[in-house]
Amino acid sequence: MGARFYDTLMWEYIKNPGIRWLSLDKLSQKEFQYRMISYDEITNKKKVNFVDVDLKAAAIYSGEDVYITNKLYNKQLEEKTTENKVLNEIEIPLIEVLKEMEISWVYVERDKLKWIALLLDQEIERLEKSIYAKVGEEFNIKSPKQVWNILFEKLALPKWKKTKTGYSVSAEVLWELAHEYPIAQEIVDYRHYTKLKSTYIEWLLDLIDDNSLVHTSYNASVTSTGRLSSTSPNLQNIPSSNWIAWEIRGAFISRFDNWKIIALDYSQVEVRILAIMSEDENLLSAFKNWLDIHHKTAEFLFPNSTITNSERKIAKAVNFWVIYWISWFWLAKMIWISMKDAKIYIEKFYESYPKVKLYLEKTIASCEEKKYVETMFWRKRYINGINDLNKIVKSSAEREATNMPIQWTSADIIKIAMIQVHKYMLNHKLKSKMIMQVHDELVFDVFPWEEVELKREVQKIMQNIIKDSQIELKVDIWEWNTWKEAK
Repeated sequence: MGARFYDTLMWEYIKNPGIRWLSLDKLSQKEFQYRMISYDEITNKKKVNFVDVDLKAAAIYSGEDVYITNKLYNKQLEEKTTENKVLNEIEIPLIEVLKEMEISWVYVERDKLKWIALLLDQEIERLEKSIYAKVGEEFNIKSPKQVWNILFEKLALPKWKKTKTGYSVSAEVLWELAHEYPIAQEIVDYRHYTKLKSTYIEWLLDLIDDNSLVHTSYNASVTSTGRLSSTSPNLQNIPSSNWIAWEIRGAFISRFDNWKIIALDYSQVEVRILAIMSEDENLLSAFKNWLDIHHKTAEFLFPNSTITNSERKIAKAVNFWVIYWISWFWLAKMIWISMKDAKIYIEKFYESYPKVKLYLEKTIASCEEKKYVETMFWRKRYINGINDLNKIVKSSAEREATNMPIQWTSADIIKIAMIQVHKYMLNHKLKSKMIMQVHDELVFDVFPWEEVELKREVQKIMQNIIKDSQIELKVDIWEWNTWKEAK
């Protein structure tokens, strides 16, 4: 295999990426009909620290892990799945990269987080007073039941979505009400700020060590999209929305004195992948000439018009919703247009980019025959329900079939980029650290005097992951003193 290690769980993920219960315990039952001792059993539902577990019981538990893992490995050897190209050329080499990133950790400024916490406390208190003043009484804003009583019983606001216990006060419902009722917007803001404080500020403060470093664990076999996820903390979800949320990224700084954070970010990567896969001349031409693709689509949708920001926003939504094969209904709902207009915009899109529609139709036809679709980097996904007689089931399967090759190719591109960048940094003995991967973005803590080389070489690597393509991937570079300012 040419590797010093192997990952049995990773192969199962490559084989069945849609399975949400992927674990050694479940695989043991599925493949060998053997029930393993669970971690909850051995630790009394985590009430007992593992170091305090009875030695004999701990030995049996640990021995089972080794035994079942080896048994699973031997089964995969017999099936020759260990020779899989995705496993050996992407996922296993990526393990070493993720290990180094986790060891490097991320430097976070504790005092900055404490300052943000104070801002949040002030804003939460202001919102509380304003909400109470509007309704004439105090209540628990965190309680859905009490919010329901205030909004729909006392204030008699329009009821949107019925549930088994009354009417929903979900984020979606409050967003709808917020267009006309300021109190709904304030409750949305209150929920947002309290979540920021508990989920990010307090959590990060608990995780920062004595050296102001915070560790995350990257998960490569969890998501249904092929992308990495991270936990404790979830760096993928560090907010980037409004002013206070954005300040959280400002606490992520360089560990090197007076130096920089650099972020390299793929630009419109999924639309570029669509252009490459569909070979549509209009899409390819736009990218070859470095045009703004959303502006270009807006010109097709709104001919004889000077394109406004609003029209570009609609075009952007159409570009991405076509990639995801979403219905007219959902497109209309997302950008607040009529169903009739949504249908017209999608039809105009296909008229403007005819080979895109042809590519999507061919993808579905191929999937109906083979039962799977494939990325540009050999990864296959079997699509259940692609030939189902139930129209709803088949429609869902078609969306998955058309989306997977694009979205998973995008996920593979960032993984391959990480592997190649890591190899380059090792070979050239750079002291800079690749510290985060967030969606289509790689973030680096840059050692003094390595900045110019790192930006040049990493951008070159990232832009040339797809070989022999008619267009090049575009990578934007952002740099400053904090992660916030580098974006």
